[in-house]
Amino acid sequence: MPLAPLPIPDRPDPYDVLSRKPLYDSDWIRLREDHFRHRRGREGRYAVCGFRRTACGVLALDAEDRVVLVGQWRYPLERYTWEIPEGGGEATESPFETIRRELAEETGLEAQTWEPLAFFHPSNASTDEEAFLFLATGLFASTGSHASEDDEELLVRRELFGECLARVLSGEFSDGPTAMALLSLQARRSGVVAAMDAQLAERFFLAPAQHPGPGRARWASL
Repeated sequence: MPLAPLPIPDRPDPYDVLSRKPLYDSDWIRLREDHFRHRRGREGRYAVCGFRRTACGVLALDAEDRVVLVGQWRYPLERYTWEIPEGGGEATESPFETIRRELAEETGLEAQTWEPLAFFHPSNASTDEEAFLFLATGLFASTGSHASEDDEELLVRRELFGECLARVLSGEFSDGPTAMALLSLQARRSGVVAAMDAQLAERFFLAPAQHPGPGRARWASL
């Protein structure tokens, strides 16, 4: 039996937006500053970062319960990290199309079985970014020709699922989609049962342009 949603106040939005000003735009992100008045009287400014691409990731498991990991240098963090295969999807392609391509490009693998694993907002206090995570099993070598980006230097390895969980708890795996994917699958294996909302599950296989979230749709009015 599905869980009843948690309550939401009758008037959940306390902001009256007085103006919106674009500050920056690129192929990946855009930034705006909103001038608002809160219903309790305070006026202020809110900086919002919009992501043009959808965050997509896949927890790819082989027959030995090993997780396929990709290693790379993360420029903003100034550190090397190991993560699940990930990529940014265009507005015209579904998360499923995006991550199938990324798995092949980054690891040379395809999968027989794909299923939605988790959906989340990585940093909802400052961005409208949406993340779609898949579980992929029945891995096999890709038959096509796939090349990584010309600014990527990637390593690929496989680690047992239990060891990957331990690396999340130790802080070694700090990447959000990686931690979310591993902990979501562990929740399933621990007996937590919850069917994903049908409309949300459908979004894993539809292009974002077909179903923009309220935060992402807001940019169209600028």
